[in-house]
Amino acid sequence: MTCEQAREISIVELLQNCNIHPQHVRGQDYWYLSPLRDEKTPSFKVNAKLNLYYDHGSGQGGDIIDLGRQLFQCDTKALLQKLGSEHFLFHPQLFAARAAHIQSSVTPDTIQTSIQITATKDLGSNVAISQYLQKRGIDLSIAGPYCKEVYYQVGDKSYYAAGFENRSGGYELRSQHFKGSSSPKDITHINSGHKSVCVLEGFMDFLSLLTLRKHTPVQSDFLVLNSVSLADRSLEILKDYRTVFIYPDRDEAGKKLFEKYQDAGLNCVDASGIYRNHKDLNELLMSSKSHEKQIKKQQTFKKSGGLHL
Repeated sequence: MTCEQAREISIVELLQNCNIHPQHVRGQDYWYLSPLRDEKTPSFKVNAKLNLYYDHGSGQGGDIIDLGRQLFQCDTKALLQKLGSEHFLFHPQLFAARAAHIQSSVTPDTIQTSIQITATKDLGSNVAISQYLQKRGIDLSIAGPYCKEVYYQVGDKSYYAAGFENRSGGYELRSQHFKGSSSPKDITHINSGHKSVCVLEGFMDFLSLLTLRKHTPVQSDFLVLNSVSLADRSLEILKDYRTVFIYPDRDEAGKKLFEKYQDAGLNCVDASGIYRNHKDLNELLMSSKSHEKQIKKQQTFKKSGGLHL
């Protein structure tokens, strides 16, 4: 079996063959308890359309070759022999991931390498990108200095997204239908000379914090990991700060992130208490925006004398 032939095998079918079954299915997304590590909440996603996986807990993903090498703890040659053996009987299934319109929130490394940035612009000219950020509760005046409209290609198809640049020149990309990044993947450090720093898992949380604190700006530097798997890259930077405020997601990966920084001897403060009833800062922001809209509706209703306009 060749790598090309192996990539025609459905990851869902491979996992099923290994007696690994999804906890739930949403459209083309199959959610599993990660077969690569212990967890209690399913965060391992397979997108059946793209035939790619992404493990949210580790921040790693890829195609069936990437998964198979980890799953069976072997090199590519041994994996191909295993997949081609009589032990694994697969139905032929072809996938055209790079030619298809990407309609998924999966973020595998294989897509990173296929993304080619063609242009970047300041926010404001693309209505769809602006509306997406606003839908996430982000104030466009706050996003403007940090985000770009990024136009890119995957194969011969063209796309666009809100882009957040990392320190190595790669972009985190977000749109209504896509969550991913271009190479190289890296952290983002916003250094303004403060003695404290706020650490956030992703740039949506970073923009959410700035939006929530619009009228009382945070007097701090910022470090955006862009993936919890890149936390080790931040240690050398963070050790120079007097105080490190951590805004982890309220899940197992976020808990391990905070523990990692504590073990590294940093003077850490867990700031997640401000969104104790939500998974992360963006969820808190969207909830507060929804509450504001509800109050405005009630005020309008009262002003109208209780009558619908």
